[in-house]
Amino acid sequence: MPAGSLPFESTPRRAVPAWVMSVVLHVILMTSAGLMLAARERGTEQAPDRPVGIAIVQAMPDRNEYKIQPDLQEREAVEGEANDSAVAAMAAAAPPAGLNAPLDLQGVLAELSATPMPGSTGTTGDAMQASDSTRPGTGPLGDGGSKPTTTMVFGVSGTGSRFVYVFDRSDSMNGHGGRPLQAAKIELIKSLRSLTEQQSFQIVFYNNRAQPFVPAGSTAQMLTGGEAMRFRAEQYVRNMTAFGGTEHEGAIKMALRMHPDVIFFLTDARIPRLTGRQLREIRARAERAGTTIHAIEFGADGVSPADSFLRQLATDNGGQYRYLDVREFQADGDWDAGDEE
Repeated sequence: MPAGSLPFESTPRRAVPAWVMSVVLHVILMTSAGLMLAARERGTEQAPDRPVGIAIVQAMPDRNEYKIQPDLQEREAVEGEANDSAVAAMAAAAPPAGLNAPLDLQGVLAELSATPMPGSTGTTGDAMQASDSTRPGTGPLGDGGSKPTTTMVFGVSGTGSRFVYVFDRSDSMNGHGGRPLQAAKIELIKSLRSLTEQQSFQIVFYNNRAQPFVPAGSTAQMLTGGEAMRFRAEQYVRNMTAFGGTEHEGAIKMALRMHPDVIFFLTDARIPRLTGRQLREIRARAERAGTTIHAIEFGADGVSPADSFLRQLATDNGGQYRYLDVREFQADGDWDAGDEE
């Protein structure tokens, strides 16, 4: 032992095992990583979707009034539910397979608008564009076998080979003991009987909607005037009833789509009137189709109204106008000619 040094007892140090240090280090690292991940999730967490609307502030003299516009997603959800309900309703209303549904007016209108007639380009909707410049044929007859003739309705004569009768069947035709409807039927049947297989015809009765004569096995088009077809048409006319309101324009446009030579238009309705715009459009279509329109008006006054739109309709389209006082009609359909222009 060197001099001056103090003697002391040496205590040996105890070494920590390496695996313990490894475990401690891994625990520290995993704990740190867990804390960092938890902090990140808390920082990026999004609140649940909440409906958002647009508030419109309207300043009032004594307060502000807030109007909340519904959220777009909410509106879309509502619209989606409505569409789903509509689809389900349509599916439920569909007839069973193999069932022959009765003729409905909407189907007739759609068929007339969409089904091309022989010799025509067809139509889409009411606005007959390119096909207005063509003349459709008539079943097996066609224009090659047609022959002009003259027929009459209430003393109004029309000459041609293609005739369309557009007659009012609204509820007002039941007035005065039903004599207006009865007289109209009788005159229509008389006119049909003057036709032959060399002429063609169509009958359009209308109220709120237009209903053409579509016999079984046929389509909504001009029909040959042979005896068998005229007999079926007479039965159709005899069975016609009157009800509902009145909508003139659709019935006249339906007739013009068939490109007749003559339209006999009969109504007892002064209201609703055809507007100036409607009259101009009808005139343009009639000119393209080469159609003359005769107008026959039923009324309960001694003289015809001075401002009758039917007078204007006939004048615009090269036809005659006649007014008939329904009070003078007989139960058997006899009538007094009244005023003629």
